[in-house]
Amino acid sequence: MKLIVMRHGEAEASNTSDKTRNLTAYGRRQATDAGKWLATVLGNSDISLALVSPYTRTQQTCECLNTVLNIKQKVDVAELVPNAKAYITHVVLDGFLRENPTLDSVILVSHMPLISFLLDELLSNRQASLFDTSSMAIIDYDINTNSGVLKAFYHPCMQQFELK
Repeated sequence: MKLIVMRHGEAEASNTSDKTRNLTAYGRRQATDAGKWLATVLGNSDISLALVSPYTRTQQTCECLNTVLNIKQKVDVAELVPNAKAYITHVVLDGFLRENPTLDSVILVSHMPLISFLLDELLSNRQASLFDTSSMAIIDYDINTNSGVLKAFYHPCMQQFELK
């Protein structure tokens, strides 16, 4: 199963609440471009499930992705907020995957620092990474072992690469 871990697009610098920060125009372009890259790498534009933080900027990132990808189902997940615990998020994710064994692709749209710690939690070789806005990692994930292997990484300002 393909598991994609993504950080939201660039958000405005300040607002009355971190939860309500909007994407900038650049952040919307970042998210749309990331979605185009993802469709190319996956070989199609279908995503079975999007698990998304309830914060405004992640919701808007998912909306941008959905303009170029076919996201079949979206679920807001409270455990995808910035300071959530990676282990708990991993357990919640595995719960979704066990309840839906036919899913072939799942994208998580969340925040730093959670996604960096979560990547470390999800990979069998413990390979954490820092995520810039709209960066994403594609993981071949095995629900039987509760871990996966990093297959590709996207960064909006650098050349994207696939791992062999």
